[in-house]
Amino acid sequence: MAARLRTFAIAALVVVFIALRVSLATYRNSTSSMEPAVRAGGWVVAARWPQPRRGDVIVFDYPSTPRTRFIKRVVALPGETVEIRDKRLFINGRKLDEPYAQHRDPQLFPRDPKLPEPYRSRDQFGPYPIAPDSYFVLGDNRDSSSDSRYLGTVPRNFVLGIVVWPTSARRPK
Repeated sequence: MAARLRTFAIAALVVVFIALRVSLATYRNSTSSMEPAVRAGGWVVAARWPQPRRGDVIVFDYPSTPRTRFIKRVVALPGETVEIRDKRLFINGRKLDEPYAQHRDPQLFPRDPKLPEPYRSRDQFGPYPIAPDSYFVLGDNRDSSSDSRYLGTVPRNFVLGIVVWPTSARRPK
């Protein structure tokens, strides 16, 4: 009886381990664009097979930079229209409350097509309609983030996972 119970327990642990390896993945954040939510150099655990919602932090590849992992927050969903006015985010014409957004640079750049990037799109952007099966993502550290304002939207099939646990400390080397 004890041997049978031990065999069952080991089999259950193996099944749980395999299920976790198949459904979760770890990724390293290489930039400060998501601080303080995800530290530069920190690791995140992400659930695979995602269906992102607004506010989710996701891990993805941009089509223009394959094999480079990005970690950003989903702020606009397929079919919505996004606009940034004076550093404030609007979705379908309504201001979005974003307690996670950080604006560390007090400088406000005007809407001016003559400004070079990243200044032209940083504080004033859009309105921009989001295509079906795509997401508009921004870093929480808005003044220092390469995101959908500059690189475009993220197609659903480039989303690798939704962050379920950002580690608070850097992983030891």
